[in-house]
Amino acid sequence: MNTARLTAKLGSAGYDLDRLEKLDRRELLEALAEAMLEEPALESPTDFVQEACEASQVPLPVENSSSAAWDGGSVAVRLRELELEEKRAVRETEERKAAREAQKLAIEAEEQKAACEAKAQRLALEAERAQREWKPRRES
Repeated sequence: MNTARLTAKLGSAGYDLDRLEKLDRRELLEALAEAMLEEPALESPTDFVQEACEASQVPLPVENSSSAAWDGGSVAVRLRELELEEKRAVRETEERKAAREAQKLAIEAEEQKAACEAKAQRLALEAERAQREWKPRRES
């Protein structure tokens, strides 16, 4: 649907023609969508669906996307993306820190286990030696 037809539709729906002339295509489409939601009894639902389909297939020019509302939305979306990226980075940092801590604890546990095993072997050897020394004394 071309811009003139959008303006005519909105004019017939009661919108001020002077105000409509100041709107760009995106704003006209938004106004048409609002008009469709407010007064669905004016035309059959099929006409609205057809017009909405036609309007949605028309690409919007890139230069029209620089309006204040669009920039505000873009900024808000970008801020949200940055917040999510920051949270992800913090989470990944914490996960790496936790993994390093777990690895450190595992190494310490292995060292303690090796120390305990070495002590157990040393005690077993001392006990064996003491028993060998004690047997000859007993026999004498």
